[in-house]
Amino acid sequence: MDFQVHEQTYFLNLAEDENRWEVMVETPTGAREVPVYVDAPKMRPIVVLQEEKQRMPN
Repeated sequence: MDFQVHEQTYFLNLAEDENRWEVMVETPTGAREVPVYVDAPKMRPIVVLQEEKQRMPN
C-alpha cells in the first residue's frame, strides 16, 4: 500500500517471512526504510480447551 503525508510517498509492506511490517519512504536518492515501533508484547500461543462429551455405550 502506498500513501502520502506532507507530499512524501510512503510504502507499507508485510514481510511475511519475518512476520513484521516494513515502511519505506521515497527520497531523491532512493527508498529509505522507516523504523516501526512495536509497543505490544509478543503473544503467547493460544490454547483452546474443548470439553469432551461423555459417550453413551451402545
